[in-house]
Amino acid sequence: DVFVIANHFDAKLGDQNQDGRFQYPAQSSALQRAGQAQVEHDFVQKLLDADKKADVVVLGDLNDYQFSPALNSLRTGTSDGTGPSILTDLISTLPTNEQYTYVYEGVSQVLDHILVTKGIKDLSYQVVHVNAEYSDQASDHDPQVVRFKV
Repeated sequence: DVFVIANHFDAKLGDQNQDGRFQYPAQSSALQRAGQAQVEHDFVQKLLDADKKADVVVLGDLNDYQFSPALNSLRTGTSDGTGPSILTDLISTLPTNEQYTYVYEGVSQVLDHILVTKGIKDLSYQVVHVNAEYSDQASDHDPQVVRFKV
């Protein structure tokens, strides 16, 4: 079985800027995303407990970086990333200079993710940079493509 879980986690709108005048900045959306990620991790774990051969794809605009506590929780169930990983974030399989899906104020970053369970092998993955680099955009996020056989 293949399970695909589409997401749009809470945005950072309303959070104080990390390099703004308030240090430590208030970022309540990070707590919300961490909670969303933990619920999803637990759901994926239940799917895998019920069917060890289940293939799970988790994807969407997660509005957080690949090294964030929320993404750590999604992958491992722990905010520091020390738990056993049940998901692989495919962005980490790309060369560093291709690891972005969004550009904000000139800074390339990853907000959109595709994560897969270990059973999904022999896949091809890419971020198609048709938006983030250009002023004439269809979206402010770049699409991603993953192909695999079931």
